[in-house]
Amino acid sequence: MNFRKRAVAAESNGMNLVPLIDVLFILLIFFIVTFSMARFETEVNISVPAADSGKTKDRRVGEIVVNVRNDGTVVVNSQVLTRDQLFAKFKEIAEFNKKQAIIIRGDVKVEYGRLFPVLDLCYQSGLYHVSFATTSPQQG
Repeated sequence: MNFRKRAVAAESNGMNLVPLIDVLFILLIFFIVTFSMARFETEVNISVPAADSGKTKDRRVGEIVVNVRNDGTVVVNSQVLTRDQLFAKFKEIAEFNKKQAIIIRGDVKVEYGRLFPVLDLCYQSGLYHVSFATTSPQQG
Protein backbone atom coordinates (compact mmCIF):
# COMPACT_ATOMS: atom_id res chain seq x y z
CA MET A 1 0.00 0.00 0.00
CA ASN A 2 1.24 3.38 -0.98
CA PHE A 3 0.30 6.11 1.54
CA ARG A 4 2.29 8.95 0.02
CA LYS A 5 0.52 12.02 -1.24
CA ARG A 6 1.39 12.99 -4.73
CA ALA A 7 0.06 16.58 -4.34
CA VAL A 8 2.87 17.44 -1.91
CA ALA A 9 5.42 17.30 -4.69
CA ALA A 10 3.47 19.94 -6.67
CA GLU A 11 3.67 22.56 -3.88
CA SER A 12 6.20 25.36 -4.22
CA ASN A 13 8.40 26.55 -1.40
CA GLY A 14 8.54 30.14 -2.80
CA MET A 15 6.95 33.18 -1.19
CA ASN A 16 3.46 34.23 -2.27
CA LEU A 17 3.70 37.83 -3.56
CA VAL A 18 -0.02 38.54 -3.98
CA PRO A 19 -0.65 39.68 -0.36
CA LEU A 20 2.49 41.83 -0.46
CA ILE A 21 1.35 43.54 -3.67
CA ASP A 22 -2.13 44.11 -2.18
CA VAL A 23 -0.66 45.82 0.89
CA LEU A 24 1.61 47.99 -1.27
CA PHE A 25 -1.31 49.12 -3.43
CA ILE A 26 -3.39 49.97 -0.35
CA LEU A 27 -0.52 52.03 1.09
CA LEU A 28 -0.02 53.78 -2.23
CA ILE A 29 -3.70 54.70 -2.45
CA PHE A 30 -3.68 55.95 1.15
CA PHE A 31 -0.72 58.27 0.57
CA ILE A 32 -2.10 59.60 -2.72
CA VAL A 33 -5.46 60.45 -1.11
CA THR A 34 -3.79 62.00 1.95
CA PHE A 35 -1.51 64.15 -0.22
CA SER A 36 -4.36 65.39 -2.38
CA MET A 37 -6.49 66.26 0.66
CA ALA A 38 -3.58 68.11 2.31
CA ARG A 39 -3.06 70.27 -0.79
CA PHE A 40 -6.77 70.96 -1.20
CA GLU A 41 -7.06 73.88 1.24
CA THR A 42 -4.01 75.72 -0.05
CA GLU A 43 -5.36 75.82 -3.60
CA VAL A 44 -8.06 78.37 -2.76
CA ASN A 45 -7.43 81.57 -4.72
CA ILE A 46 -5.73 83.48 -1.87
CA SER A 47 -2.29 85.06 -1.99
CA VAL A 48 -0.87 85.16 1.52
CA PRO A 49 1.47 87.98 2.58
CA ALA A 50 5.25 87.59 2.44
CA ALA A 51 7.42 87.72 5.56
CA ASP A 52 11.18 87.44 6.03
CA SER A 53 10.72 84.47 8.33
CA GLY A 54 7.95 82.98 6.19
CA LYS A 55 8.54 79.59 4.67
CA THR A 56 6.58 76.89 2.97
CA LYS A 57 5.42 74.53 5.69
CA ASP A 58 4.47 70.93 5.24
CA ARG A 59 0.89 70.27 6.17
CA ARG A 60 0.17 68.02 9.12
CA VAL A 61 -2.77 65.73 9.43
CA GLY A 62 -5.62 67.35 11.29
CA GLU A 63 -4.72 71.00 10.79
CA ILE A 64 -7.73 73.22 10.25
CA VAL A 65 -7.14 75.84 7.57
CA VAL A 66 -9.42 78.88 7.65
CA ASN A 67 -9.28 80.94 4.46
CA VAL A 68 -10.40 84.58 4.58
CA ARG A 69 -11.04 86.11 1.16
CA ASN A 70 -10.79 89.77 0.14
CA ASP A 71 -14.47 90.39 0.74
CA GLY A 72 -14.33 88.80 4.22
CA THR A 73 -15.99 85.50 3.39
CA VAL A 74 -14.62 82.60 5.40
CA VAL A 75 -13.95 79.27 3.68
CA VAL A 76 -13.21 76.04 5.57
CA ASN A 77 -12.99 72.70 3.72
CA SER A 78 -14.19 74.44 0.54
CA GLN A 79 -17.41 75.53 2.30
CA VAL A 80 -18.32 79.17 2.82
CA LEU A 81 -19.32 79.54 6.48
CA THR A 82 -21.15 82.28 8.34
CA ARG A 83 -19.97 83.53 11.73
CA ASP A 84 -22.42 81.27 13.59
CA GLN A 85 -21.48 78.22 11.55
CA LEU A 86 -17.78 78.88 12.11
CA PHE A 87 -18.32 79.28 15.86
CA ALA A 88 -20.26 75.99 15.99
CA LYS A 89 -17.45 74.26 14.09
CA PHE A 90 -14.81 75.69 16.44
CA LYS A 91 -16.82 74.64 19.52
CA GLU A 92 -17.12 71.11 18.15
CA ILE A 93 -13.37 70.99 17.50
CA ALA A 94 -12.61 72.39 20.97
CA GLU A 95 -14.73 69.69 22.64
CA PHE A 96 -12.67 67.04 20.89
CA ASN A 97 -9.19 68.62 21.10
CA LYS A 98 -8.35 71.91 22.85
CA LYS A 99 -4.84 71.90 21.31
CA GLN A 100 -6.07 71.72 17.71
CA ALA A 101 -3.93 73.79 15.33
CA ILE A 102 -5.83 76.48 13.42
CA ILE A 103 -4.11 78.14 10.46
CA ILE A 104 -5.59 81.39 9.18
CA ARG A 105 -4.84 82.16 5.53
CA GLY A 106 -5.78 85.76 4.91
CA ASP A 107 -5.34 87.38 1.53
CA VAL A 108 -2.77 90.17 1.20
CA LYS A 109 -5.51 92.71 0.51
CA VAL A 110 -7.91 91.66 3.27
CA GLU A 111 -8.47 94.23 6.00
CA TYR A 112 -7.43 93.46 9.57
CA GLY A 113 -10.99 94.04 10.69
CA ARG A 114 -12.10 91.05 8.64
CA LEU A 115 -9.48 88.73 10.19
CA PHE A 116 -10.18 89.70 13.78
CA PRO A 117 -13.64 88.03 14.04
CA VAL A 118 -12.03 84.68 13.16
CA LEU A 119 -9.45 85.18 15.92
CA ASP A 120 -12.21 86.19 18.31
CA LEU A 121 -14.21 83.04 17.51
CA CYS A 122 -11.12 80.92 18.15
CA TYR A 123 -10.67 82.58 21.54
CA GLN A 124 -14.36 82.25 22.47
CA SER A 125 -14.38 78.55 21.61
CA GLY A 126 -11.18 77.82 23.58
CA LEU A 127 -8.79 77.21 20.69
CA TYR A 128 -5.49 78.97 21.35
CA HIS A 129 -3.09 77.31 18.90
CA VAL A 130 -3.66 79.78 16.07
CA SER A 131 -1.12 80.79 13.44
CA PHE A 132 -1.11 82.86 10.27
CA ALA A 133 0.01 81.54 6.91
CA THR A 134 2.80 83.48 5.20
CA THR A 135 5.16 82.87 2.36
CA SER A 136 8.81 83.70 1.82
CA PRO A 137 9.62 86.98 0.01
CA GLN A 138 11.08 85.10 -2.96
CA GLN A 139 7.76 83.32 -3.58
CA GLY A 140 5.66 86.44 -2.93
